[in-house]
Amino acid sequence: MKRSLALFALMPLVALRALPAGAAGDPAAGAALVQSNGCTGCHGANFQGATGPKLYGIEHQLSASQIADAIANPQAPMPKFPLDSAEIADVVAYLSSLDGGRGGAGPVATLTPAKPASHATLSVRFPGAPPHSVTAQASMIMGEAMMSGAKVTLKPTGDPHVWQGKVSFSMGGPWTIDVTYDGKHLTLPVNVAGSM
Repeated sequence: MKRSLALFALMPLVALRALPAGAAGDPAAGAALVQSNGCTGCHGANFQGATGPKLYGIEHQLSASQIADAIANPQAPMPKFPLDSAEIADVVAYLSSLDGGRGGAGPVATLTPAKPASHATLSVRFPGAPPHSVTAQASMIMGEAMMSGAKVTLKPTGDPHVWQGKVSFSMGGPWTIDVTYDGKHLTLPVNVAGSM
């Protein structure tokens, strides 16, 4: 099995058209697609690996086109899901941003515990100059409606590059945490195990 395909053999995402040359996706939209397709079920919390391979840092091992090809042409047991080329680009952009991206220039968000039941501590590490303010808000799509948790203001820790705050979840299921810092956004999907 080729290495690029082996890395995605169990990723429950999709079969689609290949990523167009030079296509740039939306990481936030990719996070929503990854969440709705349950990818952390096989690839583990924060994509550190579980039944499926580790995807955190994948952009350091494969090009965007290779990642897209692995998604578009999965090998069993990874199922095929219909995504269009823009959605593939979004998923590639999200997966490639998990550890800050190819240049390591982006923020990295983690949860403790990685598999929360009712709440978790959200930590965000920012490279370079620390941001002026950081907020986070968890939300869950329920059919046609969206349920949102309270907006949380993260605070700097002893390390000015690391900001933390406590995020609460009112029920189990697929949630997305939207982190806003200095007018920019970072999206983190999370599967919540239970309710309060």
